[in-house]
Amino acid sequence: MYILKMKYILTLSLITCLCLQAKAQDTAYVPQPTIAAQEQPAQRTPFRNKVVYFGASVGGNLSAMNFNKGYPRPAAPVENQWKPGFTAGLLIGIRLNEKFALQQDYLWTRMQSKETSSATAYVFDYLSLPVLIQYTVFPRVSLLAGPQFDLLIQAKKRVNGQTVTTTRDTEERSIGATAGVGVRLLNTLSFSARYIHGMNHIGLRESAGLQEFKFQSVQVSVVAIF
Repeated sequence: MYILKMKYILTLSLITCLCLQAKAQDTAYVPQPTIAAQEQPAQRTPFRNKVVYFGASVGGNLSAMNFNKGYPRPAAPVENQWKPGFTAGLLIGIRLNEKFALQQDYLWTRMQSKETSSATAYVFDYLSLPVLIQYTVFPRVSLLAGPQFDLLIQAKKRVNGQTVTTTRDTEERSIGATAGVGVRLLNTLSFSARYIHGMNHIGLRESAGLQEFKFQSVQVSVVAIF
């Protein structure tokens, strides 16, 4: 059932992007070449002049599980450690005009955290689907913001050196808000830094009952545009 849900959401997301792409080809902003550019030999279209662009990204993150944001709140504050993870995937973007673009990412994201009091480490693998509005502030600098939808692929926890799979005991969906900045280093290479804040309570069934938490994550990536 979960795999069917994931396939349905992926299919819907891809159809949406393809529809937007078709619409963008008819109406989107297309810069006109200058006289000097017309006189020079044909060159590869710069990233900033592409109506539709594709890319791939790879990077790392630091994340933490905030049990103190759960409901009901724990009797005593729960301390957590930020742990490193990684992210990698593909993206498609559509330039709406000279300043704005719509970007959809398809990422495999690993987020980790550790509960200090019980020395329990958690590992979560997600299919992350951020939908971002990109605003170009300067020719090489842009701001990014939008919602992020995460679908759980696999969950594990490590206690006393033993690893246990907890996928069935972890809530499948996570919804967050993300914001960040992108810096274009080269014509087809960019650097991206984002902060992701979980919006919903993620349920985690433990032997002592149901625990809830919210994610916090800082992510940096290198993005290559095709």
